Amino acid sequence: MMIDPVAFAMPDARDGLYESFYFRGTSLDGRQAFWLKHNLLRRHGERGVTVENALIIFDRKTGEAEGVYDKEDMSPQAFAAFAKGHHWENTSANFASGSFFDISREALRGKLHTSRGTASWNLQLKRSDDVLYHFPHEQFYRLPWPKKKVITRDCFLRFTGRLSCAGLEAEGEFIGMNGHNWGTEHAHEYAYADCNLFREEPGAYFDGFSVKLALARGLVKTPFLSMASLKLDGHWHHFNAISQVWKQRVNALDDYRWILTLQNATHRLEVAIDGQNPRVEPWVALHYDHPDGRRSVIKNTKFASGRLRLFMQGSNEVLRELNSDYFELETLLPGNLPTAKGYVGIP
Repeated sequence: MMIDPVAFAMPDARDGLYESFYFRGTSLDGRQAFWLKHNLLRRHGERGVTVENALIIFDRKTGEAEGVYDKEDMSPQAFAAFAKGHHWENTSANFASGSFFDISREALRGKLHTSRGTASWNLQLKRSDDVLYHFPHEQFYRLPWPKKKVITRDCFLRFTGRLSCAGLEAEGEFIGMNGHNWGTEHAHEYAYADCNLFREEPGAYFDGFSVKLALARGLVKTPFLSMASLKLDGHWHHFNAISQVWKQRVNALDDYRWILTLQNATHRLEVAIDGQNPRVEPWVALHYDHPDGRRSVIKNTKFASGRLRLFMQGSNEVLRELNSDYFELETLLPGNLPTAKGYVGIP
């Protein structure tokens, strides 16, 4: 049996760790999307934990993306009280600024009141409880390697309610997902994407990544290591065998694009995702802190266009083709430098 997808990882950290429990939703009319993130950070050699909360709203019609965040340092005693419920779906936090968030199985509530702007949300949740474990074996979630752990806690999550962020407002019904990741450092370079709004098949879901890891204190970089899973017609196609991760072919990976071909014992999957650029689609840049004090810049949109083509092994006949304009695409390139001291930057 796999580990609990909502259990806190931070209390078991021996030293530095980051952890994120986040939600993504797209409005049913396809115009707006939101990204609600709850982050924890324990730096190397420290016992206290920094909690960070951010809301970003994307508007496809206007091309805007607005984000507001707040953070607070917790003493070991304060963090113990915060994590006393042992899992993310039974927790809340109150900041000295007046900001707060509350997470339960049925609802999300919160408010950010900062000098950088204000935001609020009140959402009711209808869960599918369809969990995706990206790694094929439980030990990869318990052992030190890989350093970054990824779980999609809910692949088909429906939200009803209202959000506002720095002047942008979104209200009504949304469809999205709930993710949970943690690790001792962020990857050296990566692309990540997910989608559950396909034109051809409403029950389909895709989730995957390509990553380069830095080894020997950064002196050595791995080739791209790739994993992905596709749910189609109620059946999961997993492309996550450890023996194959370095063989999956990455054809392109840059700030706004990810193209690769994945293979398993029975099928081949071609993935082509294009986020265009910030002048065409709304993007946001966030600054991710590493436990060792370094910072990385990630770029993210909820409105990338993508195509998936599934083949039988050894055949060029397309079994299924799936298309969507609602891929989440996130990239981290090591050459991108932080542009601000805060969490939200300029894409």
